[in-house]
Amino acid sequence: MKVCQLFWKVHLLFYNPMPQQLSKIFRFLVGLVFLLSGLLKSIDTAAFADLISEYGATWFGFAAPLIIFVEIFLGVMLVFDFYPKHISWATAIFLLVVSSIYLYGVTARGITNCGCFGPLTWLNSKPWLTFTRNGILLGMLVPTLVRPQEKGTAITVHSIVFMAVISVVVMFMCGFSLHGAKCLQKQNTFQPIALAGSPLSEYITSHPDSTYLVFAFSYSCPHCQNSIGNVNQYEPMGVADRVIGLAVEDTIARERFNRLFDSTFEIREVSQFAMYRLTHTLPTTYMIRHDSIIYQYSGQVVSAALLLR
Repeated sequence: MKVCQLFWKVHLLFYNPMPQQLSKIFRFLVGLVFLLSGLLKSIDTAAFADLISEYGATWFGFAAPLIIFVEIFLGVMLVFDFYPKHISWATAIFLLVVSSIYLYGVTARGITNCGCFGPLTWLNSKPWLTFTRNGILLGMLVPTLVRPQEKGTAITVHSIVFMAVISVVVMFMCGFSLHGAKCLQKQNTFQPIALAGSPLSEYITSHPDSTYLVFAFSYSCPHCQNSIGNVNQYEPMGVADRVIGLAVEDTIARERFNRLFDSTFEIREVSQFAMYRLTHTLPTTYMIRHDSIIYQYSGQVVSAALLLR
């Protein structure tokens, strides 16, 4: 008897008219999230291109406009409820693919910023929140995925014109804001940058006769934590005259960090937005000499002993 009741509840969940309306609302909300994400990234495509290039190859940056276009397309199709079944499947696959890539970035390359909402850094949540959000979005698509084909909105000439206008505007914004992406600029070697012309100058004051190592990190980043021992070596071994850490503000993570790690260098805290202006990948190390940034590297810090050979 209980088994029959369970099957009946499942039947009501996926075939009742009311849940069908609810699944349509879910699709609309997912579409809004995709539209917001794509539009915000199109405002600063260069930053998004630089971020995805940190996954292993600079040419990944060329995929930034395509990813944005796919998000906008899926968002528009979901909001207007065109081909709900097919678009929901495409959206679910897209979410699974980008979530898997981000998981690789977090675990293998220390990338903590998902870059989902472009310059609005407060929406680019911590990794576990990003995965939770993507899981919720996938869950909102499940009723559509498991239900038989639903009738969506018919595509009209007006809707085609609207989508064409949106596509042209977004592609123009992407092309305009992609200009200046560092990952697309051909550079064989790192070119020294005057400290005065870098955002670092807001937090670091240097002396022309001294060498500085600036370690930009997060208290909770495992790759940053694995670098602490090596960073501690740079001053005692004479590789740098002074080591300065720039950490993302996080009171709870800082307390745990201080209990577990013995950092011998000075740590200055900056906001998440300020860190985003400096770098999209943590940790990032800067070497400053003669008031210029002569070296910049993203990833775990190498031992100072290797630089003395």
